[in-house]
Amino acid sequence: MTPVRNIAQLHQLMNSTMIYAVVVGLVAVLLSLLLANMFPWEGGNDRSYVKRRIAFVVIGLIAIFGFWMYNDLVVMGHIRNVGFQNMFKACNLKCIGINLGAYLVASIALMFTFRHSKFGSILGKEKK
Repeated sequence: MTPVRNIAQLHQLMNSTMIYAVVVGLVAVLLSLLLANMFPWEGGNDRSYVKRRIAFVVIGLIAIFGFWMYNDLVVMGHIRNVGFQNMFKACNLKCIGINLGAYLVASIALMFTFRHSKFGSILGKEKK
């Protein structure tokens, strides 16, 4: 990665970081979808949706925290100016919201779309 020395490079880095936040959120959705389909249905009193819900929350937290840590520890070291670092920290906080928003919006839309699937069961048991 090239060092960031001027404002144009910083803005380019911040824009690409926001795009990567969306991509990481969508990859986390796909990962949680795959993992939810790996948990088998349980017979009788089915409580497997609780395991899927826990996995869903854990994957979301790992995606958000991992993205933030990567930007804070790796990308921040390539920014030379302290003022630019503070601007990137503000962008990194926005990216947490973007990442979480992409993860939740895409996941909930998929859960409601495929309500009778394993991934849709994360929302809870259906009332019969």
